[in-house]
Amino acid sequence: MRIFPRLHYAWVISGVAILAVFCCLGLARFAFGMMLPGMAQDLGLDYSQQGLLGTGYFVGYLLTVATLPYLAPRLGARRIVSAGLLTITLALAGFSLSSDFVVLTILYLIAGIGSGGAFVPVMSLASHWFHPSHRGRAAGIFLAGAGLGIIVSGFVVPRLEPLFGFTDWQVGWLIFSCLSLVLALLTAVLLRNNPAELGLEPYGRPGPLASGSDGPADTRGFRSIVLHMGAIYAIYGATYMVYATFIVTTMEQDFTFSRDHAGQVWAWIGFFSIFSGALFGFLSDHLGRRNGMIIAFGVLGLAYFLVSMNFGLAGLYISIALFGFAAWSIPTIISAAAGDYLGIQAAASGLAVITLMFAIGQSLGPVGGGIVAELTGDFTMAYGISAALCVLAITLCLWLRPPSHG
Repeated sequence: MRIFPRLHYAWVISGVAILAVFCCLGLARFAFGMMLPGMAQDLGLDYSQQGLLGTGYFVGYLLTVATLPYLAPRLGARRIVSAGLLTITLALAGFSLSSDFVVLTILYLIAGIGSGGAFVPVMSLASHWFHPSHRGRAAGIFLAGAGLGIIVSGFVVPRLEPLFGFTDWQVGWLIFSCLSLVLALLTAVLLRNNPAELGLEPYGRPGPLASGSDGPADTRGFRSIVLHMGAIYAIYGATYMVYATFIVTTMEQDFTFSRDHAGQVWAWIGFFSIFSGALFGFLSDHLGRRNGMIIAFGVLGLAYFLVSMNFGLAGLYISIALFGFAAWSIPTIISAAAGDYLGIQAAASGLAVITLMFAIGQSLGPVGGGIVAELTGDFTMAYGISAALCVLAITLCLWLRPPSHG
């Protein structure tokens, strides 16, 4: 007997997905941007080491994503996501017990392994549980969890205090580890791989819309579509991670913000980003995936450009608002587009390959930004390069053909 007879279980899946993304991105990844200044000060890390520490996460993420085309069809999203969240729990607990740079890098690599295992399968559920009429919005709703994680880290981290011999940032990682354990158990209980397990159909309208269908994979070249979308996603991964990793450091060093003030501004990024996925998912459902991505890269490129040109506080605040509103735009649209272009049966494995390229971009972004900052003295040029790469991404989007339907 259903407790909520009028509630399609797809919305329960959405709630669980929000919490899973909150853990694997919001806590494991985006809290790092708030923790990094304190960690760098205590451990004496230079810009290059800060970038390498962040890159450790993405190497782990990449390793997991590389195996998902093989694992996803055999194990299913429920098992992989739950295991990924448990891996994050263990890695963050280890983070709270160490102050050695090499050990922390290895632990953050393990956290990346867990994040990749949780994020990609949970995002692929949008293609299984929702028809194209709601697929983009669903993926956007899932990604609201990342924004919630940014808000939590923005308010929690500046208020942390040393406790029982632990530094403030070690206390923070321990708190986030405990939260991750609770969410891993909840995911294991409630998540389902597809509607058929409960005798249901996907939510929404099954008919083909302007942006996709539930039909078979695009027959015009699976490999070319995957590589094309992967290149677009890789540019997003490299550029947004430069911003997300170093913007708090920029606020504290270039704008002399206090830790508490920077945390409040960081939390505003999280607040704006809560609406990002749903907004751009809605746009892509109605305007098409390609047009949605073009708009998104335009907004992101402007955000990077503004902070690269030193327009003062006004430029910084406008940049932060723009970045927040477009933060999860590309992951939302890519997750929906995988089902449109590749068909729901191939969406998980295809999205894994696309996300592998995204992970490569994420890996190169922070270390590249750190090296550029080490050479120039700040992150201005790194943000400028990110803006230029967004122009390249728009060009690639213009070359992306609409999906065909057989």
